[in-house]
Amino acid sequence: MNIGKKLDGRYEITELIGIGGMADVYKAVDIMEDRTVAVKILKNEYSENEEFLRRFRNESKAIAVLSHPNIVKIYDVGFSDEIQYIVMEYIDGITLKEFIEQQGVLRWKDAIHFITQVLRALQHAHDRGIVHRDIKPQNIMLFSDGTIKVMDFGIARFSRSDGKTLSDKTIGSVHYISPEQARGDITDEKSDIYSVGVMLYEMLTGKKPFDAENPVAVALMHMQEVAKNPREIISTIPEPLEEIVYHAMERNPSRRYQSASEMMKDIETFKHNPDVIFGYKTISDLDAHKSNESTIFFNPVKKDDNSDDSDIIDVDPNVPAETYNNYYPNDDYYEDDEEPAKKRSYVVPILSAVTVAVVIIAAVVILFMVIKSDAFGSNTNKVEIPNFIGQSIIDAKNEYGDKLKFIIEEEYNNDYSKNIIYEQDIPQGTIKKEGSEIKVTVSKGPKTSVIPDLKNQTYEAAKSRLESLNLVPVQSLRHDDDIVEGRVINTNPEVNEEVPQGSSITVFVSSGPLQTKVKVPSLVGRTEDDAKALLEENKLKCEVTEVDTDEVDKGKVVSQSISKGTNVDRDTVITIGVSTGKAASNTVNIDVSVPVGAWGSYKLLVYINGNLENTQSLGDAETVAGGSVRVPVTGQGTQAVSIKIQRDDESALYGSFEVNFADKTYSTTSTNKGAFNSITPEKETTTSKSSETSSETEESTTSWSNTTTNNAG
Repeated sequence: MNIGKKLDGRYEITELIGIGGMADVYKAVDIMEDRTVAVKILKNEYSENEEFLRRFRNESKAIAVLSHPNIVKIYDVGFSDEIQYIVMEYIDGITLKEFIEQQGVLRWKDAIHFITQVLRALQHAHDRGIVHRDIKPQNIMLFSDGTIKVMDFGIARFSRSDGKTLSDKTIGSVHYISPEQARGDITDEKSDIYSVGVMLYEMLTGKKPFDAENPVAVALMHMQEVAKNPREIISTIPEPLEEIVYHAMERNPSRRYQSASEMMKDIETFKHNPDVIFGYKTISDLDAHKSNESTIFFNPVKKDDNSDDSDIIDVDPNVPAETYNNYYPNDDYYEDDEEPAKKRSYVVPILSAVTVAVVIIAAVVILFMVIKSDAFGSNTNKVEIPNFIGQSIIDAKNEYGDKLKFIIEEEYNNDYSKNIIYEQDIPQGTIKKEGSEIKVTVSKGPKTSVIPDLKNQTYEAAKSRLESLNLVPVQSLRHDDDIVEGRVINTNPEVNEEVPQGSSITVFVSSGPLQTKVKVPSLVGRTEDDAKALLEENKLKCEVTEVDTDEVDKGKVVSQSISKGTNVDRDTVITIGVSTGKAASNTVNIDVSVPVGAWGSYKLLVYINGNLENTQSLGDAETVAGGSVRVPVTGQGTQAVSIKIQRDDESALYGSFEVNFADKTYSTTSTNKGAFNSITPEKETTTSKSSETSSETEESTTSWSNTTTNNAG
């Protein structure tokens, strides 16, 4: 048990936090740096196996060249005869797998937030020739603030090598591997892109694109089938995002996204234009692959006692053999154990002859070396060891590389620049034979940290984050119009810059805006969008009301609640009136004169452009005889209005008018002075005198101005 051990007198192990196929992961305290770290220690059963040692060292080699905010940082490595370990950044969070299981289905905005960070990490690695080849939610850590960190580059290989994984077998979790991985083909950056597409599919739908009872069946589905469209599972997934998933999961790598940055570009395009159409789904994926994937098979896997079973797709013994035989169409793929002995009888003589030849050649070489050695008294060339301290390892090897064999150890050192030798195990002046080994320690330069994005965080939170990275925060206040007082504006050096640990980082913190008063801009005549943008630019808020008018184009501002040039407080609400493009609707009152002698009930019929719009009753004409009655008319623009007087079944035109509803005025076109009299019968008690008076009453006014005061009356 490693708990309680202190590695190299520095890393004190406190608890076991993870168990992997090759290594266990422990939580530990770095006594020298006073920080919590994670230590990955190779299991004892693998420490004697050269192949597993190579893989374990590959992990440290791969990740050591990576320095990115979205990649788990490696601090130190230790390789000795007794124990082999990697010291990494300790992540206080959960895996993305655990988060997906908690949430079921993620909001698409959260999904692309996480995926974008994963793509940034992969692009950083791909730019340095490193392919992860095991991208899956289990290998991605999630902080509480939404930050993603990719870990476990344990099976990564430099892409400039042959490109195949360990033992040419498919490695990684079968639900996320690319078709080319499943086939055992050469894999590159595009294989990681496929795995990212599978993860995005799972986050958006809550389901894996391919699932089955055994891993072989899942691998076959990756190679042969097209996943169900995400929108068929969750209809609210934006269609452009479905296209991005589809394109990332293209089975043919040449038709897939060619880089992480290419996929990020599409995601940014979608974020700025949710209605974008990429056109990735115009060709049937299934048809496009029928011609070049008609024959597919797995390389048979032979296990040994030291194999890492978690990394190998195994054949399920419960599946009938004939199921798998369909994918091994060549009969001569397997060895024929019943081959005739006669056919194999030439093998032994040939091998014997080769063995004898090798032995003879080896004996000659050994004899030659012995003759040249000191055992026969010959002189050996000598070399005096110089002082290498302070020299570049490149210069030292150029000058002495043919005389000495340099054994190089690399360590971080704050006093020496990168690639400078600062220790040697053989003192200056020592005489050694040419070809002797000399161990030198070369500086990797000072340990570095990457500046995180601290914008809009409180200074205390930013200070804590920087100190956790062994950086020294220095606060500096400055006015800022956009950042709230007390929050971080930016830093110097800037975000994502790599700096030596111990460096001072200036943290600029907002003291609020310099000016608290602003002038109201001129908004009338601008479009609604321009007016809103101008108010926002001047730190003012906006409310919109619609105004009916056909004198100003629709969408243009016709009024503002506070005059231009007025000094107001920031965030003051300015109400703007925006034209609907329709004429204003107003009511105009027309006065109708009622002559003396009118009696009984009448109806006043109002026509606009010949159409009856409304009817007004006059119950007892005697009460207003000799005066007038006000008839309201409602409309837009300038209209022709006529009014008729009706009694029982008889009616007569009273007058015609031209009404300007915008100005609330009207003019008389014509009047019928005897309209009332023509349909009013005389009362039996009506005297001659009253009739004469009635007939003498005339309407002489030909035009009225209808004002607000009159309307109110």
